[in-house]
This record gives sequence, C-alpha cells and structure tokens, in this order.
Amino acid sequence: MVTAGRSYWAALLITAGGMLLAGCEGDDGSTGPAGAQGPAGAQGATGAVGAAGPDGGNSNVDLAVDNELTQANDLRGLTFATVAPHANKIYVSGHVGNDDATRQAVVGRLFADGTPDTSFATDGFLELEATATEGSGDENSYALAELQSGDVIVTVTGADADGGSSVYMFRVTPDGALAAGWGDADGKVEVVFGTANADNGTFPGAPAAAPGDVAWDVQVDRSVEADRVVLFGFGSAGDGVRTDRDRYVARYVITATGADADPDFNGGSAFSFAGTGTLTDNARRGFVDPLDGTIVSAGYTDPGAGEHVVLIKLTAAGALDDTFGGFSQSEAIVAATPGIAVFNPFEVDGGFAESYAVGKQSDGSYVTVGYGGATATDSTGSTIPGGYEVTIRQDMVAFRVVSGLAAEEELSFGNGGHLAVQSEGKGFPSAEDRGRHMVILPDDRIVVAGRFGGNPAAFVLTADGLLDARVAGDGIIELPGDAVTSQFFGAALSPDGTRVALTTNSDSAGSRIVVIKATPPEVTTQ
Repeated sequence: MVTAGRSYWAALLITAGGMLLAGCEGDDGSTGPAGAQGPAGAQGATGAVGAAGPDGGNSNVDLAVDNELTQANDLRGLTFATVAPHANKIYVSGHVGNDDATRQAVVGRLFADGTPDTSFATDGFLELEATATEGSGDENSYALAELQSGDVIVTVTGADADGGSSVYMFRVTPDGALAAGWGDADGKVEVVFGTANADNGTFPGAPAAAPGDVAWDVQVDRSVEADRVVLFGFGSAGDGVRTDRDRYVARYVITATGADADPDFNGGSAFSFAGTGTLTDNARRGFVDPLDGTIVSAGYTDPGAGEHVVLIKLTAAGALDDTFGGFSQSEAIVAATPGIAVFNPFEVDGGFAESYAVGKQSDGSYVTVGYGGATATDSTGSTIPGGYEVTIRQDMVAFRVVSGLAAEEELSFGNGGHLAVQSEGKGFPSAEDRGRHMVILPDDRIVVAGRFGGNPAAFVLTADGLLDARVAGDGIIELPGDAVTSQFFGAALSPDGTRVALTTNSDSAGSRIVVIKATPPEVTTQ
C-alpha cells in the first residue's frame, strides 16, 4: 500500500472529490469560451463547463498493458520495483510447467509495458528449484518482495524427500542471479512454521505422516531500515500432538549470508493460530504497517457451519494486538479475543465467507476481500436487509473492521457491513465470482482482483465498500483473455499510486499481466 504522496492526493480530493480509473467513463466536455473582458482590464467570467460525455463502458477502460507470457504458467507473486535503477518495473513470481515432472518455480522482471526485461537473468526469467523431489503442488511461488537494498526475496514451496512440504526463501539480485554466498549450497533458506525439516521424524505419525507447510505471502517490514521480511502461511500443527492445519506468521532478518528468525518477534518463533479443537485454519495474504511494524493476517476457518473470516492483528513484537477486533461470531473457532476478529454475516442464510487479502485505509480501518456465498445454494432466498440472489457459485465478498476493539464488522461498509458481488442470472459463462487479492488506492477506494461471471475481472469499490458505478458503468472491469483465460490472482499498486497491475494463476497456455491506469482527479478552476 502506498503511503507517500498522500498530501498531494488530499489536495486534489478537496477540489475534485475522488480519483477515477482512466477511461472508465466519458470525458468531460470542453470548457466554454471565456467571457468578454471587463472594464479597466478585469478578466471576464469563465465559460460554463461542457456536459459530461456518455459512459464509455468496458470498451473505454484505459488498459496500459494486456500481455500474455509463455515464460510462466502461473504468476501469483507480483510487486512493483521501487529501488533505482529499476524503479517502476514489475517483479513477478510463480511457476512454469503444467505437471509435477515439468513444474519449476520462476521469478521474473517486466518492463512497464509488460514485456520481459532481458537484463534480468537471460530472458527476463530465472528458474528456481526448492527441492529435487517432485510432488503435487510443489515448486510454487505465490509471493515475492523487493528488499530495501534492491534484491528480491522469493518464497517457494517444495516437496520434501520424506513427505510433506516446506517453505524456502531465495534471494535474487537485480541482475537476475542467486545472491552469492546466501543460504545453503542451493541458495535457499528454510522457513520454519511448525516443524523444521530436521525434526520431521518427530512429527506425530512419522514416517507415514509428515508436516506440510505453504507460504502465501511475504512482505517487507518498512518500519525499520534493515532488511527484514514477514511471511504468512499455513502448515501442520507443531505442538507434537496434533496433525491438523494451523496458521503461521514468521519474521526473518535478512543478512548478507542468509536469514535468521527474528529474536524480537514472538521469542524467535513463528506466531501460530490454532483456533479450537482440530479445525483447518487457512492463511492467505497479509499487511505490514510501514509506520509501526504491526501485522494483519488474512485467512479463514470452517467451524462446520461454513467458513468464517478470521483476521489476526499482531504487534511488532509478534503478540496479539489488544487494540483490534475482540469479537467472534463463532466460538467454535475461538472465543472473543482482542487481536482477533471472527465473522460471517452470511451464516444466517447458510452462506460462508473466506478472506484472501487485507489492506489499511487512511482512517486506520482494515478492509478484507475474498469469496464466499451470500446464501446456501439450496436457500429459499436472502433474509439480509437489501438482499442478495440465491448463490449458485461463489460470490466475491468484502468487509471492513475498524481500528480498535469492536462488537462486529463495521456496519457502514457495503450493504450493512458486507458486500457480495454476484453474477447469478446475468447470462455469463458461469455464476462464479471471486476476490483473490486487492489494493487500496490513494483515495481509499479498493480494487479487487479476481473473477466475475467466470471471466477474469477487476472490481472497483468505493471507500465505503460499494461498487463504484463511475467505473465501467457498474464498477466491474471485465477482462476476458484470449489464450490465457484464468482468473486474476495477483494485484499490486505502483509506487506513485497511478497504476494497478494484475496477474493470473495456473493456466496451461501461459500467464497474463494487465495494468490499468489510475489517474488523479481533474482539477477544476472557478
């Protein structure tokens, strides 16, 4: 999330009332002719402003980039470079290959036009191998982050030789090579969530059972000048008794030769969340506040009656932040606890809610997006005020939690505390709608990457969580692909807040990057 330049945007908002995505609506008419010159040299009155042009619809959405790539089949890792001389280029990570035998993790750098930067590695992409073992879902990278020193940290999940999976970090230089002398002989550092590889033999049920860890996000902690990163993921419980899935947040200090678990974070260990019993806890992406180093983790848990959003906020020291959340709409997941917010407003109609990403607005509130169901698929209808269609396939969902302790999610957001975007009954290829990632624009609006009606799409929400009808007529930018048809899964905001990049998940035809221009509001004069 961009914090620099907020005063510039604030000044524009005073006169124009909000930033628009370029090309998403008609252009204003031309300014009328100046009035006649007044006596004694006084300036004449300004002519009337011309009428606004007609809504442009999707055909006029200003796409700066729409490029398909064959160097990768999945690019869920995405971030803009901020360090010279590569600032404003785009780093991506994911994998190439469509099966266990051919899949390989990749990291790449693109020019602003979405084409590979061949000064990085040999063709703009560097292949990484976490482990020689092949397994379902291994050699995947969902995230990467540019360090303040200019190198890039890439997280990769690899299959372990003794079963299960582990998370590794690679450090890649700006010229596209593994950092010399960093990590082990393969240039990687293991990230320990619940159980280190060396201790796999002690895992309950070993050797038949083995812990499986997956990293969903990595963020640089910019509240300090040193290079340190925060990782978000899930893995097998590490208490030596349970084997169910827990959530983890880990912080590592990046050194010249490797990475060390930060002793100032949760006593040097990853923070874990287990809920109650043996529920499956799912982590997704996270947010690290550049001002104070506090951390918010997005995720969800199913207590048996439909998934509930579970947002967790930690202090910079890795403890639950007792100024956040403090409410639970399912004590089967966890009792009301400061530092945790648990909710699913759709449960009343048999629906569910999953949280995939989280961001912070200028007033300190946290917005989370994902997908769920406004109702059960066999429901007779929505009973929520304002109502929704009966869910046929997944709905894109969004919520907000205020900064400070609360009794529930914020009811002024969206449709009384919730938003479900649905394509049911609109004639699309399917009724599948998902939110996979998000960015918050400098004017506090939200851009969500995902899928609408089975097609890749971006949703633009107002600061208060309603679809912004100024964009594409309904707030939904539909972006069907040609060869690559998978949904958008990555999202990133350019350092100056004027571009939103989107990338796709697994597709046998390759990968895709789209960049939408976001321009500052037009300044009018009186």
